[in-house]
Amino acid sequence: MMLSSVVRNLFSKPATRPFPVSARTAPDGYRGAVAFEEDVCIYCGACATRCPANAICVDRVAKSLDFDPFKCVQCGACAEACKKGCVQLQIDYQHPVTVHGTVTFHGAPKPTEAP
Repeated sequence: MMLSSVVRNLFSKPATRPFPVSARTAPDGYRGAVAFEEDVCIYCGACATRCPANAICVDRVAKSLDFDPFKCVQCGACAEACKKGCVQLQIDYQHPVTVHGTVTFHGAPKPTEAP
């Protein structure tokens, strides 16, 4: 019994795929990782309001957005709520994050009035 398993495994394809040589394609329905376009964002806070995991915090006055990827459940609610389309779900491979922290985006500074 064991000898037949050993022989069968010697002459069959490997169960895993060599990652750099053949990358896995995303399955149907894969939502991907959340990505922000800070140049387009108007910091309205719609994405933060719809986020069920509270992974997004928007400060409208300071025009900043804090995103915590460890809280994100990649549900896509933020992308659906964004009126400008600056929140998107990308299917590209994301490298694992080893340090916990938030990603902060800042908008254009407010123009100062001349005296």
